[in-house]
Amino acid sequence: MSKQIGRDLPSVIERVRGQFVAWRRQKQGRERIPEALWRSAVGAAEQYGVHRVSRALGLDYVRLKERVGAQVGAGGERTGSDAVFVELDGRVMETATGCVVELEKAGGTRMRICVRDSATVDWCRLKEAFLGA
Repeated sequence: MSKQIGRDLPSVIERVRGQFVAWRRQKQGRERIPEALWRSAVGAAEQYGVHRVSRALGLDYVRLKERVGAQVGAGGERTGSDAVFVELDGRVMETATGCVVELEKAGGTRMRICVRDSATVDWCRLKEAFLGA
């Protein structure tokens, strides 16, 4: 059974994949991958997973995983930018008995919160505690 790697890829991975395709067309011999391309691949892998990105970009899984791991310093803090992206897509469901909020990490870990009064919750602190940001 053959899988099509390019099917249903997020736009971030598609963009980085296009950069790799363009670079591979013009490179000469066994030229090393430029650091800018590695940074783009690492960013995509942090968001969508090392396996998915390594397959889509034609990169060695172990090398990409090492580079993703190198972005994390001692104590689990990122050595790069401290910016954290959080998308709020309106999945706060107000019901007669309260409010349900679901948070999900890039790796798939989920947290579901049910509260009676959503105005009394410090959502920023809750997000920071869950995501470690």
